[in-house]
Amino acid sequence: MASPPFSSGIFGLVKGSDGARSRSLLREATELYVSEPVHTRSETAMYEELAAQLLKVTGLQDRIRIATLLADYSEVPASVMRSLLHDIFPVSSVMIEKSKSISEGQLLALTATASPSHLEMIAARKSLQPAVVEALLGRMRADGLTALAANPSLHFSPSAIRHLVENAHGNPRLARLLAARMDDVQDTDLIDLFLDLDGRGRRRVIQALEIAALREFAARRPLPRVPMPDPDKVATLARACLQRNTEAMARMLSDITGLDAPFLVRLLADQGGEPLSICLKAAGVDTGIATRVILFSGVDDTRSYFDVKRLVDLYEMVSLRSALLLVDRWRGVVPAARRAPVHVPQTQAGTPVRATASGGGHGEKPAEAPQIRRDRA
Repeated sequence: MASPPFSSGIFGLVKGSDGARSRSLLREATELYVSEPVHTRSETAMYEELAAQLLKVTGLQDRIRIATLLADYSEVPASVMRSLLHDIFPVSSVMIEKSKSISEGQLLALTATASPSHLEMIAARKSLQPAVVEALLGRMRADGLTALAANPSLHFSPSAIRHLVENAHGNPRLARLLAARMDDVQDTDLIDLFLDLDGRGRRRVIQALEIAALREFAARRPLPRVPMPDPDKVATLARACLQRNTEAMARMLSDITGLDAPFLVRLLADQGGEPLSICLKAAGVDTGIATRVILFSGVDDTRSYFDVKRLVDLYEMVSLRSALLLVDRWRGVVPAARRAPVHVPQTQAGTPVRATASGGGHGEKPAEAPQIRRDRA
């Protein structure tokens, strides 16, 4: 008589099972399965058959227990892994978070249909393959990208960085996570996120602006002429500061700088104050008026002595050229309805070796691949 296709322990469990016992049978079979480091092909096939039949009737707590046992096991059958990954969140989250044997193909299949909460858990896994990162960028919502940016084990491509930066506008948490990445996010990538950054990130941007200003100076580009502010407008601004009239201050600064008044209200209310200091430097106002505006801005009644000193020191330290570089970006026309950025994988967008443009004849000389140079302060 042929021996059973699985161990005698599992055969005994199957032989004496009834309807009530079948609900816990798979858990007991899994405990026995993981107790042995390796299995024959027939043993694995029988366990897969048990899982295929019994997972449908196994209770939630037992399925969580099964997932916990298999998450630490190296030889999980592919069909069992797929069933657990696509189970409800309490079960699948155990496998996504802890299992080290999930293949790249299984992660890609899960990413294609997973819920936002599942996607965030996948994004938190260590050492994700580039293809999985590309798939996540194409599917994750803007508010979920923070899980990807917070993963220190990942190294993003330039196209992925651009996608993350575009989604970080108005998302301070994502912007600050990007600013904390020193290896793949360059200082110049953060310039357009200046208002959403914390003090550390803003220091990176200011440093990048100063380097850009030095390069313009070395290239002998003329410094843009900043007209002297109208004395009457400056006097009106000074009175508005004493009255702590934020709207009047914003209107006067709008007349002096050319920036929109609502945008200047945001600068005046900014708790850090760095954007306001740089704006005042680019406006060409003197140190006394700049100090008064800084003193009576912010979210509190007045800024503390140390905050005022820090911001006045920044006003005096930052160069006019670098301040103009930043304010000129703010003067750019922002689209009223900004289209949500869509991540284009590098394999679809083309590479310097294989571009998307149609190739020419054999006699044509291929275009030289552009050398991408990204600044870092």
